[in-house]
Amino acid sequence: MKLKVDYFDNLLYLDNENILVIEIENKSYFYKFVSDLFLISNGGISDNIIIFNNQNEEISLKLKVIIDYFNFDFKKNNTDLTKYLSENISVEDKTTLINLYNKLVKNYNKILNKFDIPFDIINDFDISNITKVFKVNINQKNDLLDNLILIFEIEKNIKNTKILVLINLKQYLTKEELLELYKYSLYIGLIIILVDSQSYGVTLKYEKKLIVDENLDEFMI
Repeated sequence: MKLKVDYFDNLLYLDNENILVIEIENKSYFYKFVSDLFLISNGGISDNIIIFNNQNEEISLKLKVIIDYFNFDFKKNNTDLTKYLSENISVEDKTTLINLYNKLVKNYNKILNKFDIPFDIINDFDISNITKVFKVNINQKNDLLDNLILIFEIEKNIKNTKILVLINLKQYLTKEELLELYKYSLYIGLIIILVDSQSYGVTLKYEKKLIVDENLDEFMI
């Protein structure tokens, strides 16, 4: 895939073999680019950014931007998690749950029949209801790298995100942690883009880098 940004001279390439890193030292351009990315991630359309497939056809992909590494609210994923579990629980496991659910309904009906009021149970079995009853949630980790890997799994498998943009991530991870994160994203096939407001010089393994300096000169390394 290719990413065309109107105010960049270089065409940016996205694939499952390299990590695209964009380091923008010019503050106004950094803000402009991140704002455009947020617009797309929130379902809007940016006139400045276009994504093309390998056949040079304009495409629309699900993109998410992460900028806050201190507040991972995994509870926001509950709706997507419920849908994911409902669609992916095996037929055998669903049968087991249906049998257990029917036994529970039968026993609960016996209890309700002891009352004078004619209670009734709407017996519509659905996996999503079971998930809600047991309050299935995703547990946050204590380490930033572990949380990021967890987010990768969620975005790839549950939310079906195609591109994940990480803002100023290099401020928080070591070189070794970055390389581990790169390898994992490439392994699961999730395309990630790192966008930083300063330049970190030479590329790390797996990186393809665009540097935009204060004078808007561009360097591809």
